[in-house]
Amino acid sequence: MDVVIAGGGVAGLEALLGLRAMAGDRVRLTLAAPDPDFSYRPLAVAEPFAMGHAYRVPLSQFAEDAGAELLVDATVGVDDGAGRIRLRDGGERAYDAALIAPGGRPVAGLEGAVTWWPGGDPETYGGLLRDIDEGYAKRVVIAVPPGAVWPLPAYELALMTAGQAADMGHDDVRVTVVTPERRALSLFGDEASEAVAEELRAAGVELRTGVVARRDKDGVVLEPEGERVDAQRVYAVPRLLGPGIDGLPADEEGFIRAGDDARVEGCERTWAAGDGVVSPVKVGGLATHQARRAAAAIARLAGAEDAPDPGEPVIHGRLLIGRRTRRLGGRGDAEGAPLWWPQGKVSGEYLPRWLTEHGVAPPAAEEPAGEGITVHRPLSEVRGPEVEYLRGLARDFRGADPAIADLGRHMREARER
Repeated sequence: MDVVIAGGGVAGLEALLGLRAMAGDRVRLTLAAPDPDFSYRPLAVAEPFAMGHAYRVPLSQFAEDAGAELLVDATVGVDDGAGRIRLRDGGERAYDAALIAPGGRPVAGLEGAVTWWPGGDPETYGGLLRDIDEGYAKRVVIAVPPGAVWPLPAYELALMTAGQAADMGHDDVRVTVVTPERRALSLFGDEASEAVAEELRAAGVELRTGVVARRDKDGVVLEPEGERVDAQRVYAVPRLLGPGIDGLPADEEGFIRAGDDARVEGCERTWAAGDGVVSPVKVGGLATHQARRAAAAIARLAGAEDAPDPGEPVIHGRLLIGRRTRRLGGRGDAEGAPLWWPQGKVSGEYLPRWLTEHGVAPPAAEEPAGEGITVHRPLSEVRGPEVEYLRGLARDFRGADPAIADLGRHMREARER
């Protein structure tokens, strides 16, 4: 049975390794990815906030271990009926089953703001620290944009900034987090929301919820009320757009529509997993869970009746608490602890094991420092009024979004090839 996996990120590699383990030689595997390497960022280091560095692992190593063929090319179209994927460079590849896992595409979260996330340019945060130390930045706004986003880095940046300003002896720096969420980390559950809100209060960070930030020359405007917030520096975490693959059903932002079983809507032999799928939250552990569910379904289709189904996708991790200065540190101690565990490591079953065995990542069983709140929420529990509210805000404030227009162009060009 010929199986194509499109995507060389965490979801694609979890599926690749998982399928070989579940189905053995019942499947002939092909991995298609636009980049020849897998980029792994274990954790942004503490000093001097350089945000760590990426380990780049050649995909050829994964392909060799899984007995798969590697195609370094992007998937731009899928024909489920004919069982064919179309590649960016003009080629095609037939399949009996396919898993589409191209990931999402980060774009600026707020026009006119500096876009920041732990894996981004380390100089971005270094510049903010210098401005604070030299007295140029006393009022800092950190925004969570509406739309598909991993919001946690905004809270980590706020806590890092407030803690570092205090360490520098600047007690007059005001840090404000602005988010469309009605509560901080609302999709993670009430206990997590209350914990992160308390962490912010302890650090002296102001939290403004249920509003959308808009940049103007005098600072930030909070919509829909139009309230103005004075800000000398404005940062935002990126939002994601979907891959917009021709031939697959997608929402207005290009995210692939797939069920909780990971099968793409309206398709018979195509599954999808990862950040490129419609989902209320984007997190690596959810992506690998979706990938295992798809891999199990494909393995059973190939005749492996005992392939284990991991069940409904789950958001799983640990929110750390304790009123510590947050530095996204690499030491694993209380002073350097991140908010979310497993602190940037890949959550999953097959990929973490491979990374550990090949010396790329520490053992997944390593425990976090300090107390924490375990978050274990099935995706069905996450969906609800808060998700619909956030989606409505994203639609209301999207406007003439140039990133959406660019996505539309990308999809039209893919069709014309």
